[in-house]
Amino acid sequence: MKLSKTSALALAAMLATTTFAVSAAEAQSRTRNVAVSNSQGRSATATTTHSANNGAVSRDRSVQTGSGRGYTTSNTTGYDQNSGSRYRSGQVTTNSGQTVSRDATAGCANGVCSRDSSVTGPQGETVSHSSDRYFDENGNYVHSGSVTGTQGETAYRDVTRDGEGTRTTTTTAPNGETRERTRWIQVN
Repeated sequence: MKLSKTSALALAAMLATTTFAVSAAEAQSRTRNVAVSNSQGRSATATTTHSANNGAVSRDRSVQTGSGRGYTTSNTTGYDQNSGSRYRSGQVTTNSGQTVSRDATAGCANGVCSRDSSVTGPQGETVSHSSDRYFDENGNYVHSGSVTGTQGETAYRDVTRDGEGTRTTTTTAPNGETRERTRWIQVN
């Protein structure tokens, strides 16, 4: 039996894909190394490691240039079965030692979906955000959120939609000043 060039290439591609998919599915950790350079003598290397452990997926990466500049990152994403929430954390560290990290969790329980996140800068300053989404006792959709700044000051924003075209937004500044705005949208 003689195969055409197209058939032979398709068969080879299918076998290569199958072989790759099997080995990737069995792997718990894999690493990729890349080195690049250009005609002006500049170069860089990158090493990336992906791993899975107990339902969490991690990605660690290091990028370094030939001139000594670079950074490392570490990220983890997963699902906590005990709390029923998803989580994500990560950090970036430069070669000069400056680190920025972030954390976030999200989940739904008892009719309320919540999300909390924070970012911490190189001097330890932290900004955080928290939000809840739910339907209140009147059937209105509510999105309630807050942001807390590096000095501990907190601002709030609540948005309520009644499902009939009315949207009310209430904001409260860190100094306690509150503003409310209502919009009506004609629904045909």
